[in-house]
Amino acid sequence: MVHALEEIHRLLKPQGNLVDIHPLPEAPIVEVHDKGRRLLSEAYPTQGSEPYRQADQAIDFIAQRGLFVVERRGVFDFFTHAPSASDLEAYLAVANAFDPGSPDKEVQARRADLVTRIDKIVAAAGPSSEVVLLERGQIARLHPIV
Repeated sequence: MVHALEEIHRLLKPQGNLVDIHPLPEAPIVEVHDKGRRLLSEAYPTQGSEPYRQADQAIDFIAQRGLFVVERRGVFDFFTHAPSASDLEAYLAVANAFDPGSPDKEVQARRADLVTRIDKIVAAAGPSSEVVLLERGQIARLHPIV
């Protein structure tokens, strides 16, 4: 990742900015809501967060080396709404189609169990319920130092 940031520094015009956006290294949360009530809130099984930690470290490293100054950094919440966990999984399969690798069998099994449990809760709650995936992200604006 540091090599990519070095190359961006080389290619970026002096008046340009680099905007970095990536998830925070924490598990997303999946919730079921119905009429203002939260029926379930649980960590969504993921493969791991090491790439996001490495992204943070790479940005800190190139800033320490004096290639970029981090002008601004912030955290934001990103919500994905779906009528069921099955619909959420179908959406995520398309949205993440180009991600390298797929989750290991343990993560897939935990997700399948969670989807089954959520879909039972949604079916019992009725059509006013919804499934919400909460992911937290980080955005940073970096300016090259020439």
